[in-house]
Amino acid sequence: MRYDIITTTNARLDIQDAIDWEDKRNAGLGKRLFTELDQKINKLATSPYIGSVRYDNVRCIVTEVFSYLIHYLVDDVNKQILILRVLHTSRRPIW
Repeated sequence: MRYDIITTTNARLDIQDAIDWEDKRNAGLGKRLFTELDQKINKLATSPYIGSVRYDNVRCIVTEVFSYLIHYLVDDVNKQILILRVLHTSRRPIW
């Protein structure tokens, strides 16, 4: 069963910020990051439990190349994955 992917506004802003950050480091990295994030998030649609629970039923998976954590919730009733945030593992946290 394939789950629908829902991305919050905060997650979309995180992704855009990450793309901009990586492009400032080196032109073209933002596109590579977007591709990696897209692949990881689409993997969740068919394998929603690949991430580990980190807090309050929020699961996380990490990208291999860029070290971003994708924070998400699994809604089995509605067959949805809710992407909450996409944050770098080493940059200053938001909270």
